[in-house]
Amino acid sequence: MKKNLIKKVFAVSLSIAMACSLLPAANPVTASAAAPYVSLKTTFKTLKVGKSYKMTLKNNTVSWKIKKVETTDKTIATVYGKTTSSVMIKGKSEGRATVRVKLKTSKRKKNNTKTLRCRVKVVTSTPSTVDPTTPAQTDATVTTQQELTDALANTSITKITIKPAGAVNFTIPSGTYSNVDLIVDAPQSDITNSATFKSITVENIKPETWTENGVGNAFTWNALNGRFVVNKGASVRAVSISKPNAKVAIHVEEGTIATINVTAKVEISLTGKLAEGAAPIAISFSGAATDAKLTTAVKVAVKTLAKIAAIFEKGAEDSTIKLDAANISVDITNNTTKAIEVTKNNNTKQSVSAGHKGTVTAVATTTTPGGSTSGGSSSSGTYKPATKNYVVTDSAIEVKVSAVPVSKGSLTTTGNALMFKVDISKVKAAVTTTSALEFNAVVANDTWRASLGGTGWKKMNDKDKDTFEKKFEASLENIPSGTYDLQLQFRVAETNTEAASVASTGKVTIIVSENGVTQQGDFKWDN
Repeated sequence: MKKNLIKKVFAVSLSIAMACSLLPAANPVTASAAAPYVSLKTTFKTLKVGKSYKMTLKNNTVSWKIKKVETTDKTIATVYGKTTSSVMIKGKSEGRATVRVKLKTSKRKKNNTKTLRCRVKVVTSTPSTVDPTTPAQTDATVTTQQELTDALANTSITKITIKPAGAVNFTIPSGTYSNVDLIVDAPQSDITNSATFKSITVENIKPETWTENGVGNAFTWNALNGRFVVNKGASVRAVSISKPNAKVAIHVEEGTIATINVTAKVEISLTGKLAEGAAPIAISFSGAATDAKLTTAVKVAVKTLAKIAAIFEKGAEDSTIKLDAANISVDITNNTTKAIEVTKNNNTKQSVSAGHKGTVTAVATTTTPGGSTSGGSSSSGTYKPATKNYVVTDSAIEVKVSAVPVSKGSLTTTGNALMFKVDISKVKAAVTTTSALEFNAVVANDTWRASLGGTGWKKMNDKDKDTFEKKFEASLENIPSGTYDLQLQFRVAETNTEAASVASTGKVTIIVSENGVTQQGDFKWDN
């Protein structure tokens, strides 16, 4: 009886099980069907020193956005270029660090924040084999902030051009890119720069603002208009302005600018305040800058080779102007509280008093830049630019000094004149020129001085061949006893279009006594 009951129960259970197996599954749930959680592209990354990696989100189904990124050790791994969906990681030095990425979503009211982590191992960079058939990219043209960030992270790129199609503003974070030339062609963009580049050329920019926070940049400013702000702590090595009729406004917010070079007719305005203790801004106007106009409310030191106009506003006290060419003038309006001092090309000075206007005109004489006259050269009344030439004097040149009999008289102490001999085949111009070489010889000490044949420079004649021999005659007949320097100078002579070159000078010590002339040591060139 009991056995029959067990058999019946088992039979019923089996029937039910079989029936259930034939029914369709309702609302099945499997592990593979569960929605994956948002995560980083990787949770562990190995980087070489100096290399970068773009970290992105994956499985982002509910619009998670990156709000903050941190690294446990910035000296090992640093982060930059954060967007809502990615961040750049760069290896700085060998070691390990953890990057924390904090997320937030607006799709949830609860559990709407999350922190993800990626462990980073930075190893020493080792040379890698580069396929010679695939040259590395060296130029990049960028149109967005992210493209700029990526280009800066690529160490093979040496030229970056910012050229957006529309109004896209750019921020360049701190960094040193000493091998990168930055070119900006962005007529609708504002740019804030905190990095240092090999060079920066601004072709076009929105008229409002370039904001400079970097240190040591040199700018070539080709934009027709623009406002250039140098913030506190920033320093600009040089600004070159060459676009004719450009109007450039420079505002110094307690920063520094070393030099501004102007090579066209432009209008420049300077406002603001220099950093405490900063030197005045050195502004140079070339001969091509005729009729340029400068308005400044900060201290400047101006040198000009062209006729210009300068307006000095309050704040520009103690500014100076140097006229470095003949037959030019400066129209000065002095609205400061002190006189503006002007140095002419012959080194004479003239002042324009506070609250007055005046025109200062250079003298009509040939001068070299810096105000020194071209001794012994003819004066044409117009400024001649410096030559590219200079004299090369071989260090092996030997100069011998001796005393020889003279027919016009005798040295008071020796009865001889002084003669020097030099091999001029080793004295030559560094640049090919048809100009003659000139020489000068001087014997001098603290109390006595004489030049060969009087004063001035002498041209070398064709008859001066390999050996160049000259002697002091009448001018040195009365040389007193004592110790002297014999100086020899050679230079490329002035031409119709260029000033004379800088002189190459050498000297040797001589002793004049009752017993004759003695040379002490070897002849040595100073330059």
